[in-house]
Amino acid sequence: MHHDTLLFHLSTIIFQEPYIYIDLGTQGTLSTTLKEFVLSEIEKQLLNRYNIDIYTSKFIKGLYSNDIRRFSSGVWGGYKSNNPPLYEEKLCEMLDKKTQIKDQYLKDSIGHIAKERKKQIIISLDNSDQRDFIIQQDTFIIGHELAKEWNAAVFLSVRPFTFYKSKQAGAFSAYPSKVFTILPPRIDDLINKRLVFALKMAEGEIPVIGLKYLNLNTSNISSFLKALIYSLSHNPDISELLTNITGGNIRGVIDVVKGFIGSPNVDAEKIISIMENNGQYLIPIHEFSKSALLGEYSHFNPDSSIAYNLFDVTYPDKKEHFLSSIIISFLFKPGSTFDKNLFIENDDICKEMQNHGFTPEQVETTLSKLINKRLIENQKRITHEEDDADIIKQSSSKYRVTSIGVYHITKWIYTFSYLDAMVFDTPIFDDTIKDELLKSLESFEITHRFNRAFLFKKYLLSCWREIPTTPNYFNFEELMVLSDSTFNKVKKYIESNS
Repeated sequence: MHHDTLLFHLSTIIFQEPYIYIDLGTQGTLSTTLKEFVLSEIEKQLLNRYNIDIYTSKFIKGLYSNDIRRFSSGVWGGYKSNNPPLYEEKLCEMLDKKTQIKDQYLKDSIGHIAKERKKQIIISLDNSDQRDFIIQQDTFIIGHELAKEWNAAVFLSVRPFTFYKSKQAGAFSAYPSKVFTILPPRIDDLINKRLVFALKMAEGEIPVIGLKYLNLNTSNISSFLKALIYSLSHNPDISELLTNITGGNIRGVIDVVKGFIGSPNVDAEKIISIMENNGQYLIPIHEFSKSALLGEYSHFNPDSSIAYNLFDVTYPDKKEHFLSSIIISFLFKPGSTFDKNLFIENDDICKEMQNHGFTPEQVETTLSKLINKRLIENQKRITHEEDDADIIKQSSSKYRVTSIGVYHITKWIYTFSYLDAMVFDTPIFDDTIKDELLKSLESFEITHRFNRAFLFKKYLLSCWREIPTTPNYFNFEELMVLSDSTFNKVKKYIESNS
């Protein structure tokens, strides 16, 4: 459930209170100032949602009834009976001046509405976390004024990182605030409802807004969506991938599913053909995994992919191919040095990795990369890409593994799809292997892909076996035994189509 939907239910179902929802993610970017946009949006929603026109004569006179009484007993009061037109003219001038000061007038109006209806106004400033840090700070200051001076209940969404940074040296440091989180919906329920809605649009049950003069052939889209809906409900491996590889982030899950629907790495024609002939198709996990790994590119792109290359290196050291996996595995099996929330000190990680021949520089660099891809997290959930060195220094003393990291080393690392994707993103320190891989560099034929991934697997095993001391909590050789089943499936497919 989205923030706006949740707040709408809270305000209209439970409390029946007037509710103003302002979406800063899609609105207000072209306004002169954020303040002007927020004030205009409040005025507009009062009119459109509650049919309250704050500029009618009746509303204004009801709002300023006390001021009118004072005016009638003032210097112009005598004209009320002697010269009614002049009295009305001066009264209108007085009331008009009050409406010209927009922020004060809206504040008075909100207070009047709340008093008349005996309801507190709820204002939601949503999606400010999609804007830059300065806008988020301005949004908080505006929200604080609305809550304090307008006597409104204000809901404001910000990123955990922004909140922490602002508490250190920003707008949040100057004001008290109540922080709460809302549990996200179940991933499978969320995706299923969205896909069912899209299917109804494809089948014409729900009109497609904005396409009044276009005719669409949506039968293929319908077949594809049906296959996706069926697979998500009958293949738990897909739900497991979506939940873990995104860390439960709702937007991330939606992006992965959207990416699968439009991915050039998905054989949509095959899926549609099978659906038309058999009535159903269960998408295998490796097809979904390939889409998640590659996205819209032919080869793995570390900047755009949701995945992380566990075998990447920074220094010319063969054993560094396994440093990321060793760190994640170490964090995944906590011991006595971990605190009750499963965090461990940075120094303890470095000491452990040094026992296996890695330098402090290698460890620090790898920790930074793992943080930025969210395979591990620090206490403040801040990535190194998000902030400056001072914040990093204050927040990076302890780490723990995330579900994204666990999925990488327990589900992805040994699969054909993963090894195939990482071949060309991993530095190879064996010239013979490198020359063999380059022979079929441009080919996407499954036979060449199989041979490349098998050769890559062989190379990694040889590197692993050269490490003098390996940890007991990570065994790459055992993982490669598990990979045999995924490689055998590809091999059988090649043989059956040869």
